[in-house]
Amino acid sequence: MGAYAAGSCREVRTSIYVFSLVGAVLLYLVIRWIEPIVIKPECVKNTIEWMGKKKAVVIKKLSSFIMRGGGNANIEMNTNPSGPDTQHPCNNSMSGISNDAKDDLQKLRTYLLLLGILAATVTYQAGLNPPGGFWTDSVDGHIAGDPILEAINPRRYKAFFYCNATAFVASLVIITLLQSQLITVSAMKRHILQTAMTLDLFSLMGAYAAGSSRKFSTSIYVFVLALLVFSYIVLHVLLSMALKTRLKGAIDSISEVFHTSTNCLRRNETADNVDEGKDLEKRRKFLMLLAVLAASITYQAGISPPGGFWTDNDDDHRAGDLVFHDEFPRRYRVFFYFNATAFMASLAVIMLLVSKRLCHKGLKCYALRACVLVDLVSLMGAFAAGSCRKVSTSVYVILVVAVVFIYVMIQVLVLTFAKDKVNDFMDWMFHTKPFGRQQPSMDHRRSIRVRKRTMHKWRKDSMLIGTLAVTVTYQAGLLPPGGLWPDDQVGHFAGDPILHDTHPTRYKVFFYSNSTAFMASMVMVILLLNNTISKYKRSLLAMKTAMVLDLLGLLIAYAAGSCRKFKTSAYIFALVIAVFIYIVIHVLLSFDKVALLVRKKGEKWMPCLTKMWALIETEPSNGQPSTGQPGEVSPAV
Repeated sequence: MGAYAAGSCREVRTSIYVFSLVGAVLLYLVIRWIEPIVIKPECVKNTIEWMGKKKAVVIKKLSSFIMRGGGNANIEMNTNPSGPDTQHPCNNSMSGISNDAKDDLQKLRTYLLLLGILAATVTYQAGLNPPGGFWTDSVDGHIAGDPILEAINPRRYKAFFYCNATAFVASLVIITLLQSQLITVSAMKRHILQTAMTLDLFSLMGAYAAGSSRKFSTSIYVFVLALLVFSYIVLHVLLSMALKTRLKGAIDSISEVFHTSTNCLRRNETADNVDEGKDLEKRRKFLMLLAVLAASITYQAGISPPGGFWTDNDDDHRAGDLVFHDEFPRRYRVFFYFNATAFMASLAVIMLLVSKRLCHKGLKCYALRACVLVDLVSLMGAFAAGSCRKVSTSVYVILVVAVVFIYVMIQVLVLTFAKDKVNDFMDWMFHTKPFGRQQPSMDHRRSIRVRKRTMHKWRKDSMLIGTLAVTVTYQAGLLPPGGLWPDDQVGHFAGDPILHDTHPTRYKVFFYSNSTAFMASMVMVILLLNNTISKYKRSLLAMKTAMVLDLLGLLIAYAAGSCRKFKTSAYIFALVIAVFIYIVIHVLLSFDKVALLVRKKGEKWMPCLTKMWALIETEPSNGQPSTGQPGEVSPAV
């Protein structure tokens, strides 16, 4: 907090704002901890109790108004005690919470902690390196090292600074409150965590809108997206509540008429509902990881876009403006709109995923899938527009995007619509449909559970690799190694990659390898997010192929972009070849026949190697005998 307050601003009033936020957070935490220790007067006690009762009554009325009935609101009020003594973390025991509630609370803590850490990371970096860059000299009334945006557009800079600082402090509040489970429960009952998270996300939206553009029209686009996201979340919440109450009443009325039949159906569908809940929870984890990482990279790319900023004033440009916008206006617009759409879609996904009820309803009604699809497509479009400057390289990236999209759509269509027909055909061919299915044995069920657990672990690891690879390749594509030209000269334009002009072959190797790794990572993520595809064995080959392409592309891109001399590149390529040979050997040894053959050959050659090693140890060195001859006396020391 202190480093951010000292390094993110140059004026006293902005530093006071940051320190006041920090002081408010520390004061709140101190009050929360000393509240049970300090002896309160009777009047203060009565006032606190009166305020707690009034708050409980207001919340109850609001809940009953929203839910259009008192049943669900009463349940919520019973689970959330309103008294000051019951709300305090020191008096509220975790024993009164069910196991399912504890599990949901732990998952929510994990998601919020991930969101808080990454939001604090990107806002800290954006605060120390604000959009527009810094002055390089002390002339015309400014000082070298001061933010350029503060001088040329002070209103936009203030909006960015205050929103970014608020998001940073809100992230630290979330992280601090999540350190203790008791404090987390109390903060959730008082809606402190929900308020901090909402403030964090909307502050990120405001900072992105203010810092990612210089024109009012582009800022309006970002604000419209933010308004759409907010409206969509509110409508989703209200509709889910209304549908829940109406469907509950309809189900209760039907169950009263057909009590026996509904009980039979519920008994038969209990296992399916449990499996469906577990499956939805797994997909929730994957989507949360993807959305948080996508939001972090798109926020950084919007605040510090490819091409950099002008550092001086000229007839054709102004200091702090985007080089990419002035040199390639059409390509910049495509990048900006795609990147902003991906950022807002990621925040919408995060907001929906934080609530378990909204998440499950969104997955069932394809709302979350639509947001994730928009997010991934926008990331691909932003990468294609921002990672290159020529039409030929853009065509290559667009073709790879088209191939990825067509492949995924074919997989979805084949496995979704042709699956039932293939199963019916197999049942008709082998006459298995008229007969009932045999009950699987316990060993068979256990083996299925072990296989599912192993597959889930593999999917989780692959999802982590894919999302991290998407993050690093996206950033490396927008900000390539070697930097960018700061001005227009003969043979190049400002904002072009320097490596492209000084080492064209090396840049091409880096660009194509990095683009291949990015698209292969996107293929992995899309296949893993769709259970219809990833649960079939035929998709394993596609995912493993994408993973191999991803890792090889990363290795080659690193070898080409991390050095400029042939000998250093040769060293890295030698490491790449060694890694590849090791993987091939490891794969071959995984086959039983190959392992048995290697073992037999090893047993055959081991005596020969032992004899050779013994001869090497007993061989005299420098003409001197290694051991004393019989009958000789070693000289005295």
